[in-house]
Amino acid sequence: MKIGFDLMGSDKAPQNELEALHLLKDDPVADILVCGKTDHEKEVLSLGFEFVLADEVIGMHEIPSVAIRHKTNSSMGVLMHLLKKGDIDAVVSAGNTGALFGFSMVSLGKIEGLSRAGLAITLPVETGYSVLLDVGSNIYPKAIDYHNYGKMGAILANIITGKKNPRIGLLNIGSESMKGDETRKRAYQMLMESDLNFIGNIEGNDIMKGFADAIVTDGFTGNVIIKFSEGMVDSLWRMLQEEVDAVARQRVGQFLVKPAIKELRAKFNYEEYGGGILLGVNGIVIICHGHSSPQALKNAIRFSKICIEYKIVSMIRERTA
Repeated sequence: MKIGFDLMGSDKAPQNELEALHLLKDDPVADILVCGKTDHEKEVLSLGFEFVLADEVIGMHEIPSVAIRHKTNSSMGVLMHLLKKGDIDAVVSAGNTGALFGFSMVSLGKIEGLSRAGLAITLPVETGYSVLLDVGSNIYPKAIDYHNYGKMGAILANIITGKKNPRIGLLNIGSESMKGDETRKRAYQMLMESDLNFIGNIEGNDIMKGFADAIVTDGFTGNVIIKFSEGMVDSLWRMLQEEVDAVARQRVGQFLVKPAIKELRAKFNYEEYGGGILLGVNGIVIICHGHSSPQALKNAIRFSKICIEYKIVSMIRERTA
């Protein structure tokens, strides 16, 4: 098993990526092939990882369609080529999401029978984790896309939660079957008639309660949800911390409250899995936030290993054939 890691991806590249590699040196996950500019080859090799040279880097603000045509020798392009050839088993990158998606579609292609790929993330909820897809790759899905998202989401939810028959929910503006636009109404019927454990529509206020193990939606809505959720958790944490600090100056209860607050924050840690996975392409591609911390990048590599071990691409091919 070999995982390709983009050294030049994140907002703070290669600093955060190198720190992630230092973490992995003491806690090895798998064989890792690191792709980056020659300036960092010596340090990567000293840590015991394989290195492959990339002549170019794709910036966060570059136009994806231009980048995938003209920067095939970028760290992202080189890794995608290696994944296509079978020299590596997965790619992990915190680089330009649009470019990574474009390279995936051009180099790997969609799994036969699927019209669209979908980006899925693991969302911390009250009961553990739920899968949410799509969160950015497909803004205008058709009913069949929602149906396929349900199938792929069920596979990922099974891997994440261990549930054999995970509950699938369709995000909508109401729980009734006739709510939403015509596409969602049709998607509701297709999901209801499928062999999935479809529990119907769920509303936004039910997402964090963990009623569904996998939630399907369009890429625009999904992307807004994850960014709002991450911001909300960070804001709540800061507000709680301020209150605890105020109490700490007056009462001894701080020794009980502070550990409880830290435990709550850990429960809603968005870095647990490090990134999202692009489901529906012929390869394992983990897409991380541009602002991913070293720990998040390390966890993303761990997540890719799990997906390789479960042979998630083969599972999707069988389920959607």
